[in-house]
Amino acid sequence: MEHNHRPGGSLSTRPLHFFWICDCSGSMSVDGKIQSLNEAIREGLPHMRKVAEQNPYAQISVRAIAFSHGARWHVSSGVELEDFQWSDLEADRLAAGTPKADIVFLVDTSGSMHDEIEAVKQSCQDFADRIIAEGATVRLGLVGFDIGGHRGTAAGYAVHNLSRYTIGTWPLADPPQFKRDIQSLRLGLFGGGGCYLANEDTVDIFPYVVQAFDTDPDREKILVIVSDEIGSTRGLDRIVSLLKESRITTHVLGVPGMGGAHEQIAQQTGGEFWSIAGTRGVQAFEGILGEVATTIAQEVTQRLADGTVSSGTDMGAALRLLAGELAIPPMPPRALPPVLVMISDGQPTDDFDAALRGLMTLPWGKKAVRIGVAIGRDANLEVLEKFIGTVEIKPLRAHNPQELTRYIRWASTSVLAAASAPPSRAPGTESSAVNVPLPAPPSDESGKVKVTDVW
Repeated sequence: MEHNHRPGGSLSTRPLHFFWICDCSGSMSVDGKIQSLNEAIREGLPHMRKVAEQNPYAQISVRAIAFSHGARWHVSSGVELEDFQWSDLEADRLAAGTPKADIVFLVDTSGSMHDEIEAVKQSCQDFADRIIAEGATVRLGLVGFDIGGHRGTAAGYAVHNLSRYTIGTWPLADPPQFKRDIQSLRLGLFGGGGCYLANEDTVDIFPYVVQAFDTDPDREKILVIVSDEIGSTRGLDRIVSLLKESRITTHVLGVPGMGGAHEQIAQQTGGEFWSIAGTRGVQAFEGILGEVATTIAQEVTQRLADGTVSSGTDMGAALRLLAGELAIPPMPPRALPPVLVMISDGQPTDDFDAALRGLMTLPWGKKAVRIGVAIGRDANLEVLEKFIGTVEIKPLRAHNPQELTRYIRWASTSVLAAASAPPSRAPGTESSAVNVPLPAPPSDESGKVKVTDVW
């Protein structure tokens, strides 16, 4: 690209590096998100070139990073804007067909649950409705346990007297039947003694838990443990081994401490832990089980074609890759502030905060113009706010392709024009909350044009 027509020739120009940082996780393959992103960036290129023509002192080059499971350069070396062509990004491919899962609840019915048992029952019924609303096709099962021996009739469930514990198992059923089954739980149903997971004598509960699941390899197996008492870790290794051998992901609503037995069961089987220490009442459990339902639905509905779960939204990896290019060298000390545009529909699954701190130790990391575009209601605005780093610029949330196109065009024209127009501050000069004064982003036009939200 020739610059000799500019006053002073090529020596008078200053480089401006523009980076697209794009989420390509599995959820971006849903509802045409990745296609809309490709089209929006491609549609913005002619407008970017017009900006470049109006700012002859800026030598603009463009690069792109894609992140999902890790991060990679989509466009690795800076291509001057005049020659830049966008090649389509591809999101992680999700498996076809309706996702299916079997979810079994293992519920402590001992006396210590006197403040929680009714809340758990009500919230489990709400959970059954919530998990369907989240888009998963599920069957739900139930195992209750405590110490002392069963009292009463066993209606619809099988009773098993083990070395110390007594358990009851209800078969997998559709959500309406599960809502009826959960009503059978009551305090002290199996005697009332304490339930100390993961003591050694709790190990023999788990073969029955494994048997409560279907053997169909195409169905996800998810266990949800609810217990407010914690034991030692003497049985932990064998419990985890049984669950992992059967490929059962386990989420635990329990208590911290005692070597983290509850937390370790969740962590070592790929699940999550929620503390219920001090939890009382239906409302509290509605909130926790609502989070569990969302977590499970995302896990089930975002399974990749190769069988792995698309939890990969490694923004941190993208920032580390970017930081390697913003160091001096390879960045020249005499440049215009780079423009960084991050686009995501989710939240990071890696060490985003540490990577962002590393980026911000670099002069050009601090001085960069950072823009965040959220796609859909599930995108984490708080993370994008951290990335932007100033209250004067807010993340933009796109609910449909039209909004995404407007926001991408603004980032690729108005933001680029502001960054490329002198005077701009270089590292070491007076600091400011906003590195480059920006025009207001496009306003919501939903009142003018009726567009249905699709994301």
